[in-house]
Parts: sequence; C-alpha cells; structure tokens
Amino acid sequence: MDSKGRIVLPKNVRKKLGLKEGDKVVITLEKDGILIKKLEDPEKVLEELLGDLTFSRELRRVAERQALKEVSV
Repeated sequence: MDSKGRIVLPKNVRKKLGLKEGDKVVITLEKDGILIKKLEDPEKVLEELLGDLTFSRELRRVAERQALKEVSV
C-alpha cells in the first residue's frame, strides 16, 4: 500500500476477475479483511437474465430493479 492508501492488484488476480482499466469494483469490509468484486453493468446483467424476451414496460421496470439489486450485493 502506498502513502495514499492505494493498492495494486496483481496481474493474475486482475486477469482472473476479468478486470481492466476503468472497471468499477465494490469493496466490502469482512470480519478479517476485505472482499473485492467486479461491479457488473446492470443492463448487461438484465440482458443475460432475460435474453430476448418481449414484455411490458412495468415488467421491465420490475426486472431492472431486481437486476440492480443483484449487482449491488
């Protein structure tokens, strides 16, 4: 860790997580350390969950809220 509190993730860790410059991560405090997870694009998650289904606007809003919850975990 440097004097500003920044850390560098080793290349093999970045590669395993599929992280590249500009990606966002979520850092969660755990009992004995921290957990770092890649923050997924909610629209991409929604698309993966629903595929090419056609549905009403209200159902889309419900699905988007659920996808945002999934990503925010």
